[in-house]
Amino acid sequence: MTRYDVICPSAPWENHTCDEDRAWDLCYSLSEEYGYAEVRCNGMVIGEYGNPATFLDWR
Repeated sequence: MTRYDVICPSAPWENHTCDEDRAWDLCYSLSEEYGYAEVRCNGMVIGEYGNPATFLDWR
């Protein structure tokens, strides 16, 4: 089974590992709530939602 990690830098307590379908749904939901989230497969980012500036404090 392939592992998909959902990473939300602004809310690390929300990070999860799950199947692919759940990962994309969760990623979208977290990006709506916290501004940015990404999906990683085997440690590599395969997609993201939102604006990374929300946790990098870019202006």
